[in-house]
Amino acid sequence: MKGHQAWAMLGIVVLLGVLLGVQFRINRGTPAVGPENVGEMAVLLLHSESQDQRLAQEVATLKAQLLAREQGVTRYKELVQQLNQAREQAGLTKVSGKGVTVLMTEPASGPGGSGIFSIHDTDVLMILNELRAAGAYALSINGQRVVATTEVRQAGSIFSINNGPAAPPFTIIALGNPTTLRQALTLRGGVVDTLQAVGIGVKIKISDQLDVPAYQGADLP
Repeated sequence: MKGHQAWAMLGIVVLLGVLLGVQFRINRGTPAVGPENVGEMAVLLLHSESQDQRLAQEVATLKAQLLAREQGVTRYKELVQQLNQAREQAGLTKVSGKGVTVLMTEPASGPGGSGIFSIHDTDVLMILNELRAAGAYALSINGQRVVATTEVRQAGSIFSINNGPAAPPFTIIALGNPTTLRQALTLRGGVVDTLQAVGIGVKIKISDQLDVPAYQGADLP
């Protein structure tokens, strides 16, 4: 028993020595905390926690601002796109693309120069309506953009397009699928056959690149 007690005592002494050595090393690297600086350490700890909370709040605020700005930019781009689409649909922008050019020419005057077989506004409207029905998305007549409010009117031999004077021959440009547009006009017994039957000249030309100008009506500022 005495041998065992001796070994136990030796183990305790060794353990105490190790603990003292560790404590000595810690004390060398860390200032001792005593009653005189406990308050100071508490203040520093509270200040650190407060600063951490403030920084976290700033980060959250900046993230929210960044998200709002990104959403604002996205919404702005959507509005610009919608505005451009609306302007294009209203005919307020120049448009280019594939399509057809339709040339309408006056026939020779009827017997006695009566002009019975001359081009009428209804003839022009027949061409326009057929092109629209065939999918034309932009139209012009003699350089005047045709929009929803465009009127083609006739007073004697004088035409009015977008409240401006016009006269034959008429050059109509239509943007869309060229083959479809031409086929719509040249159906047997269709609009071209009807006009040519009374002597009105109608020539159709397909093009890969045509320009339709923006609407410049009198009602625009």
